[in-house]
Amino acid sequence: MKIEFFEPAMCCSTGVCGPSVDEKLVKLMENIEYLKRKYEGIQIERYMVTQQPMKFKENEKVYKLVKDNGRKVLPITTVNGEVIKTRGYPTLEEMEKSLGVEKSGN
Repeated sequence: MKIEFFEPAMCCSTGVCGPSVDEKLVKLMENIEYLKRKYEGIQIERYMVTQQPMKFKENEKVYKLVKDNGRKVLPITTVNGEVIKTRGYPTLEEMEKSLGVEKSGN
Protein backbone atom coordinates (compact mmCIF):
# COMPACT_ATOMS: atom_id res chain seq x y z
CA MET A 1 0.00 0.00 0.00
CA LYS A 2 1.43 3.34 -1.00
CA ILE A 3 0.02 6.85 -0.73
CA GLU A 4 1.82 9.71 -2.48
CA PHE A 5 1.10 13.41 -2.20
CA PHE A 6 2.29 15.62 -5.06
CA GLU A 7 2.28 19.10 -3.58
CA PRO A 8 2.78 22.73 -4.57
CA ALA A 9 5.74 24.75 -3.33
CA MET A 10 5.67 25.35 0.42
CA CYS A 11 7.89 27.12 2.93
CA CYS A 12 9.19 23.80 4.31
CA SER A 13 8.82 20.06 3.71
CA THR A 14 5.69 19.74 5.88
CA GLY A 15 4.08 23.11 5.23
CA VAL A 16 3.27 23.44 8.93
CA CYS A 17 5.75 26.15 9.78
CA GLY A 18 5.78 29.90 9.60
CA PRO A 19 3.52 32.53 11.13
CA SER A 20 0.22 31.23 9.72
CA VAL A 21 -0.08 27.46 9.80
CA ASP A 22 -2.54 25.90 7.34
CA GLU A 23 -4.95 23.77 9.36
CA LYS A 24 -5.48 21.44 6.36
CA LEU A 25 -1.79 20.55 6.50
CA VAL A 26 -1.92 19.99 10.25
CA LYS A 27 -4.83 17.58 9.74
CA LEU A 28 -2.95 15.87 6.89
CA MET A 29 0.05 15.29 9.17
CA GLU A 30 -2.24 13.85 11.86
CA ASN A 31 -3.87 11.54 9.30
CA ILE A 32 -0.49 10.38 7.97
CA GLU A 33 0.71 9.54 11.47
CA TYR A 34 -2.55 7.69 12.18
CA LEU A 35 -2.26 5.61 8.99
CA LYS A 36 1.37 4.74 9.73
CA ARG A 37 0.41 3.51 13.21
CA LYS A 38 -2.67 1.60 12.07
CA TYR A 39 -1.45 -0.10 8.88
CA GLU A 40 1.82 -1.97 9.08
CA GLY A 41 3.92 -1.68 5.95
CA ILE A 42 2.09 1.33 4.48
CA GLN A 43 4.33 3.71 2.56
CA ILE A 44 3.46 7.40 2.57
CA GLU A 45 5.51 9.89 0.58
CA ARG A 46 5.20 13.63 0.02
CA TYR A 47 6.80 15.34 -2.96
CA MET A 48 7.04 19.08 -3.48
CA VAL A 49 7.09 20.31 -7.08
CA THR A 50 10.07 22.58 -6.41
CA GLN A 51 12.13 19.97 -4.55
CA GLN A 52 11.32 16.66 -6.29
CA PRO A 53 10.18 17.58 -9.83
CA MET A 54 11.29 14.22 -11.24
CA LYS A 55 8.77 12.42 -9.01
CA PHE A 56 6.03 14.34 -10.83
CA LYS A 57 7.35 13.07 -14.17
CA GLU A 58 7.63 9.46 -12.96
CA ASN A 59 3.85 9.14 -12.57
CA GLU A 60 2.37 9.65 -16.05
CA LYS A 61 -1.10 10.53 -14.73
CA VAL A 62 0.25 13.15 -12.33
CA TYR A 63 2.52 14.60 -15.01
CA LYS A 64 -0.35 14.86 -17.50
CA LEU A 65 -2.62 16.53 -14.92
CA VAL A 66 0.01 19.16 -14.12
CA LYS A 67 0.94 19.64 -17.78
CA ASP A 68 -2.71 20.09 -18.82
CA ASN A 69 -3.90 22.14 -15.82
CA GLY A 70 -0.84 23.84 -14.37
CA ARG A 71 0.03 23.95 -10.69
CA LYS A 72 -3.52 24.91 -9.72
CA VAL A 73 -4.34 21.17 -9.86
CA LEU A 74 -2.02 20.55 -6.89
CA PRO A 75 -2.05 18.87 -4.48
CA ILE A 76 -2.61 15.53 -6.20
CA THR A 77 -2.95 12.36 -4.13
CA THR A 78 -2.35 8.87 -5.47
CA VAL A 79 -2.91 5.46 -3.91
CA ASN A 80 -0.85 2.67 -5.44
CA GLY A 81 -0.14 4.96 -8.41
CA GLU A 82 -3.79 5.85 -9.14
CA VAL A 83 -5.00 9.43 -8.71
CA ILE A 84 -7.69 9.64 -6.01
CA LYS A 85 -7.91 13.41 -5.51
CA THR A 86 -6.77 16.69 -7.04
CA ARG A 87 -6.88 20.32 -5.88
CA GLY A 88 -7.05 19.37 -2.20
CA TYR A 89 -6.04 16.80 0.37
CA PRO A 90 -8.19 13.72 0.95
CA THR A 91 -9.82 13.06 4.30
CA LEU A 92 -8.75 10.10 6.41
CA GLU A 93 -11.92 8.32 5.31
CA GLU A 94 -11.16 8.94 1.62
CA MET A 95 -7.66 7.55 2.03
CA GLU A 96 -8.85 4.46 3.88
CA LYS A 97 -11.55 3.84 1.28
CA SER A 98 -8.99 4.11 -1.51
CA LEU A 99 -6.74 1.68 0.34
CA GLY A 100 -9.66 -0.75 0.55
CA VAL A 101 -9.73 -0.87 4.34
CA GLU A 102 -12.52 -0.38 6.85
CA LYS A 103 -13.49 3.05 8.05
CA SER A 104 -11.50 4.20 11.07
CA GLY A 105 -13.01 4.65 14.49
CA ASN A 106 -11.95 8.32 14.66
